[in-house]
Amino acid sequence: MSWKRPENVGFPQIWLTFDAKDPDTGKIVKYRVQDLPEDRFPEALHLMATEFLRDETMCKSLELINDPNVNGKDIWLGLLMQKISVVCFKEGSDEICGMNILEVLEKDVKEPEEKIESVKVQNLLKAMNFIKTQADPYNKHNVDKYLHAMGLLVLPKYRGLGLATEILRARVPLGKALGLKMTGTVFTGIASQKNAAKAGFVDEYTVYYEDLGKKEPFVVFPNVTSPQVKFMSLRFD
Repeated sequence: MSWKRPENVGFPQIWLTFDAKDPDTGKIVKYRVQDLPEDRFPEALHLMATEFLRDETMCKSLELINDPNVNGKDIWLGLLMQKISVVCFKEGSDEICGMNILEVLEKDVKEPEEKIESVKVQNLLKAMNFIKTQADPYNKHNVDKYLHAMGLLVLPKYRGLGLATEILRARVPLGKALGLKMTGTVFTGIASQKNAAKAGFVDEYTVYYEDLGKKEPFVVFPNVTSPQVKFMSLRFD
């Protein structure tokens, strides 16, 4: 991709702090959402290739965790190199509580075609690209680029504490610093859709999973745990 993080936007830096319960003690403590440091890239890739593939709605439906042709590096490493993905830490700890793999998409720049062996991943990306095209954020919001995501993860120990909503809210100061006007993402499950709504995202395009299989893009998601998939957006102005 041609987009690069502006040199005047320091890396890494903290984008948001908030208070939430500590699952270990039950007490309210501080958390921070910051840039994912380069030395944590390998750990982040491992967590995405295990926790995310196991639990995320589309990935779970397609059983990607059991697909020997799925390689996390193929999916996420190139995105991490943009150096805009964020991670959530609890104060006084370097344990990853959650993260969001982010990228900047540009209207006139074709997304690189990664060599992905897994047919299931190819179908997942086909469905995602169809939804993004239908949502048409470039024309609806009159922008030539926007902040997009390819994976929101909160580790099991930290779920139910509101971390996902705060991680999503961190896109506002990050996006503004990067000179962007909006963010938009395909939210695939009920939980993430609710978290996004709490963070201020609004629905742009909604489709039933059943319809994704019956008509274009003709991708079937068996035993899916959510009825709908949504493209949701949030403007920074």
